[in-house]
Amino acid sequence: MGKNNENIYLVDGTSLCYRAFYAIRELSTSKGVPTNAVYGVINMLRKFMNDYAPERMVIVFDLKGPTKRHEKCKEYKIHRKPMPDDLSPQISKIKEVIDGSSIPRYELQGYEADDIIATLAHRAEEKGWNVTIITNDKDALQLVNENIKVLSPNPKEDKMYTPKEVLEKYGVTPDKMIELMALMGDSSDNIKGVTGVGLVTASKLVSEYGELEGIYKNIDKVSSASLKEKLVEGEKDARQARELVILDKEVPLELDIEDTRIGDPDIEELTRLYKELEFEKLLRQIMPQMEEKSELKIVSGEKELKVLSEEVKSTKLTAISLAISAEDQTDGIAFSLKENEVHYVSLGSEFIKDILEDEKIKKIGYDLKRDIIILKNSGIDLKGIEFDVMIADYLLDPSRPKYDLEGIAIRHLGLNMASKAASGSGAQATLDFSGELAQKDSCQKCNAIFKLYKELEPQLKKKHLTELFEKVEMPLVNILADMEYEGVGIDLKTLKRLSSEMEKKLDEATSKIYELAGEEFNINSPKQLQVILFEKLGLSASKKTKTGASTDESVLTKLASSHELPKILLEYRSMSKLKSGYYDSILGLADNKEHKIHAKFNQAVTATGRLSSSEPNLQNIPIKTEMGRKIRKVFIPKEKDMLLLAVDYSQVELRILAHLSGDKKLIDAFKKGEDIHKYTASLIFDEALDKVTDKMRSSAKTVNFGITYGMSSFGLAKDLNIGVGEAQQFIDAYFNRYSGVKKFIDETIESARKKGYVTTLLNRRRYIPEIKGKSEQTRGFAERVAVNTPVQGSAADLIKLAMIGCHDEVLKMGGKMIIQVHDELVFLVPEKDLKRIARKVKEIMENIIELKVPLKVNVEAGPNWMDMEEVEL
Repeated sequence: MGKNNENIYLVDGTSLCYRAFYAIRELSTSKGVPTNAVYGVINMLRKFMNDYAPERMVIVFDLKGPTKRHEKCKEYKIHRKPMPDDLSPQISKIKEVIDGSSIPRYELQGYEADDIIATLAHRAEEKGWNVTIITNDKDALQLVNENIKVLSPNPKEDKMYTPKEVLEKYGVTPDKMIELMALMGDSSDNIKGVTGVGLVTASKLVSEYGELEGIYKNIDKVSSASLKEKLVEGEKDARQARELVILDKEVPLELDIEDTRIGDPDIEELTRLYKELEFEKLLRQIMPQMEEKSELKIVSGEKELKVLSEEVKSTKLTAISLAISAEDQTDGIAFSLKENEVHYVSLGSEFIKDILEDEKIKKIGYDLKRDIIILKNSGIDLKGIEFDVMIADYLLDPSRPKYDLEGIAIRHLGLNMASKAASGSGAQATLDFSGELAQKDSCQKCNAIFKLYKELEPQLKKKHLTELFEKVEMPLVNILADMEYEGVGIDLKTLKRLSSEMEKKLDEATSKIYELAGEEFNINSPKQLQVILFEKLGLSASKKTKTGASTDESVLTKLASSHELPKILLEYRSMSKLKSGYYDSILGLADNKEHKIHAKFNQAVTATGRLSSSEPNLQNIPIKTEMGRKIRKVFIPKEKDMLLLAVDYSQVELRILAHLSGDKKLIDAFKKGEDIHKYTASLIFDEALDKVTDKMRSSAKTVNFGITYGMSSFGLAKDLNIGVGEAQQFIDAYFNRYSGVKKFIDETIESARKKGYVTTLLNRRRYIPEIKGKSEQTRGFAERVAVNTPVQGSAADLIKLAMIGCHDEVLKMGGKMIIQVHDELVFLVPEKDLKRIARKVKEIMENIIELKVPLKVNVEAGPNWMDMEEVEL
């Protein structure tokens, strides 16, 4: 231990960057700038700080250009691969982050990081300090002694080398590592050493004869003739290797070893960097909570309320934020008419109802759909919603994992809104309703909402998204709120019966599985299943995971053809998923009073613009199996003399593809009302329409839909169970017949490369920075996204327009829109008005937008969502 117990840590910065780069392979900003190495370095340094709490540290970097070792050996490092293209531009940002963290950093032209570290270690040791060198380079092990250790970082567990650990691993003491490496060489640096001499042999020679000079003085004593020959032939290389591996402890450093204390981080600089790099999570961690600059006014007196009322009516624009409890209830609302001034009004005030129900007063908010429903439960009909900052941020960048108010405020305002009143994080955090805290929280949010409105509105205009926002997304907020509030009736009796039947089938499947396995085991345990399938039954394992042979669906599907157990396992998993995910879930979600569920329809989730649903997920109800279809049977009208009317677009994505591509054959087929899959089959198989078989049509259908998702020949081969070559022939034949589609795909990908984004029919944007990535796999995925998004995103635009067109019209006719799933809308309608409403909905949906091909819908109705029949109009 050092004399004065002072500790210093010396880090090989270049090595750190490489480890970070390969630890996190894919991460970039919305503009496509790679950031994986920067993020990795930050996390590694933060972990190191937490684990070791260093007070002194220097991070040392290599610089480009020759060093003294290149003068000694022209071949030195000649075979080393150049720095990866995605890593090199990140080095400067990594250095900026290190500097912003006030961690000393050093580099010197003409000298390698290893030599600088050796010099610093030597100077620190002379002062009696304890030195820890952080590197995975074994060159540094020659420096190890009782005062100098080497820490080799590892994702699982760091390895600390003291003289004892060096001896245990390499068979020599640290002072003999130079001799060992002279014999072994270092292929990564193109240091040859003695060809054919590995660690065991080198260690034995060094242990017996000491330094390299001693080995060659005693060359005749080497008993193995072949080893002696290797040593003689490799003497020149060994001596040169020894020169190259010796670390220089006398580098002329300008850095004073005393100036190595870690300072206080520059929060302002790190905030700037993290915003630029889009490290939102890190931003939240380093930014102090937003200071409450807003002037909070609790308004309660009649006189004060009157003044506020007149002010709001005069301004005709206010931000609002409800103080929401865990039970989705509110005690009051914050209003903000200008920056940094907020008024909080208790819910009981008549003022609130008047203002919120006044359509002329425009409201700005966050997640206004939720506000509408909560207020409706309190007897208030919120009108005049103008601007939802969640929806605006979503349109500006639809690929983010979430759009919580805190994150939006950090990204656009540089404000950390972490609420002290909240027991969780995020804008939807559960509030501790203790009066002042709840009020302060909603006021803080209201102030941020007003500022975000001022910030986001111009951005929407700049990116030509204002029309989409105002004409589609904002009107949809009210519609989705109505749908959620209304809910859909559930036949609890049928649901319980089906759930019971499923339970019985699961028990039968479990017994059959145990019988086929010859023992009872945990069916849901992959490890136990691995033992049964691959060890006990001897089935072939086709896919590996970190924990052994895979037992996923694709593996079981392959095995099902050779053994009954995998087949029963697939059935068991399917039933189990349906029971827990839907039957049991719906039972838990249905309210006891009305026997309805109120599924949520989420506007700011999917990158394509599609709506998603949750609690339960209506989008994912499987309808290809009988068990899956039966789930729809429990969705019923709760009112008497009512039916469910389901209207869905027919082959809408293919029609949109025809429109976007302008392909003459595809357009002509739709205009003539051809069976598009049969028509495609006749083209790619070169058969007359009346000669097309069901199998041909099925193959063509797979190709038709696969093309819109950028399906590869490998994917098509898998779906059709054919060879990759044959699948490629299908794709080639498709593009030969539909040359316009091929041109559209190529032009879309090229446009995405130039612009960095693609657009839909209504100018919805999706940014695809990965399309410029270096990885072929990443680029391939990005290209598929670029092709699919204009098609699927335009279909999303279309169904949203249809919802807006149908909602009020159906309402006027006594019906209600209650469900949206993919390209389908479900309505609750009076039986006596079924045909009248169906005709109106059909007319609206088929004429909602003008395309180069006609839009068609299928119209069905019935007593539940499963048992439906076509409505003759």
